[in-house]
Amino acid sequence: MRVCLRNGLYLFPLLFLLVMLASCSSQSNANPETLTDRERDGLAGKVKAALTEDVVLMEQGGQWVESQQASSVSIYDAAGKRISQTPFRVNMAGGFALTQHESLFDPAQKNRQVEEKQAASGKTPEKVNTGSWLKTYDGKGNLIERTLLDASRAPISKETFTYEYDARGNWIKRVAKKGIQQAAESSPQFTESSYRHIVYFDSAGSDTVQSVANLIPASAKQLKSPISATQENTDAGRGLFLQKCAACHGENGNAQTEFAAAMATKPADLTGPQVSALTEGELYSLVSDGVKTSGMPAFKGRISDNAIWQIALFVRQLNSVKDAPTVVAKAAPLPQSTLIAEPERRFTLTGKVVSIEREMKQVMIEHEEVKGYMEAMTMPFPLKDEKMLDRLKKGDKIQATLIVGIGFWRLENVVIK
Repeated sequence: MRVCLRNGLYLFPLLFLLVMLASCSSQSNANPETLTDRERDGLAGKVKAALTEDVVLMEQGGQWVESQQASSVSIYDAAGKRISQTPFRVNMAGGFALTQHESLFDPAQKNRQVEEKQAASGKTPEKVNTGSWLKTYDGKGNLIERTLLDASRAPISKETFTYEYDARGNWIKRVAKKGIQQAAESSPQFTESSYRHIVYFDSAGSDTVQSVANLIPASAKQLKSPISATQENTDAGRGLFLQKCAACHGENGNAQTEFAAAMATKPADLTGPQVSALTEGELYSLVSDGVKTSGMPAFKGRISDNAIWQIALFVRQLNSVKDAPTVVAKAAPLPQSTLIAEPERRFTLTGKVVSIEREMKQVMIEHEEVKGYMEAMTMPFPLKDEKMLDRLKKGDKIQATLIVGIGFWRLENVVIK
């Protein structure tokens, strides 16, 4: 039944139109120009600081473990203006290296699926618009799926992203799962996991450093380390500490970092008397189980048990001058960055190809020690040589020139061995 108005219009169509307009208005996406820095970064509520860590996952012995980690810290004022932000970087014993990061967030694309042309990969006309990205965003603006399509719209690769949220609606863990299209079948694999430690202006906590005495089970004191206190294990522990712990506890363990200053509950000074009195087993327990009251994550299941013991070994020796004078010397303050202080430097890199990200023009390499630059590890490297990207395949052993400059690095002169 329709009710006629005096001007000849029908009431039902008019009401329907009004409802549709209201619905569209309620679902409209905010103009990015009117958003605060905090909102543009994908954070809701009164966020004071956010520590974001992108972790590369590798399959080892049938299990997925963390192999490399890049982190960044953002600090905001009460109005949401970003007052400081560090670039994403991989911390290493001799300094650090900058690396790429994707936010995977677009406030203008909430609840939308969009298609974007793949960036042209060459100057010749036949290489322009060779494919496209099909991207799906959730109601918050977080990317939940993207598929790379070729020129005929056949899928080349597909990634899905799942999120875990805190009580205020901000994601604190994101897992990327990628499937590479090979003929008629897709081979799924985990590629990356990201963690976010968020501090709110009204976060509950204490401005004073908490005591660690009551955070460790009594049985932990009896735990005996299965690794020996060799320089190799201590060096490995330092490398792991710089990646996993330094953002909060500082490169030298004194907890004098920007993020630590913003935290509601201050992290412990690892060079102080409280921590120096702990046994290696107690330190192992803290690293393994974490501290829920402060937000310190538990690393059990994320890294190997051996790696946790190596971190405990390094922390135990941070201020043990009598037991490990050489380690204390290595724990002296690091320079701003010995790695990227010069305009450009060249190193020889040798390793094995783990995966090829052709659409991003980068290669994941499990490489040997790069003398004078960094220890052996697995991490992504930009590679602009398209012909070489097409030739490379998983498992190839390569040698290349690693070029490092201010804020960038890349591979050149790649040779398959």
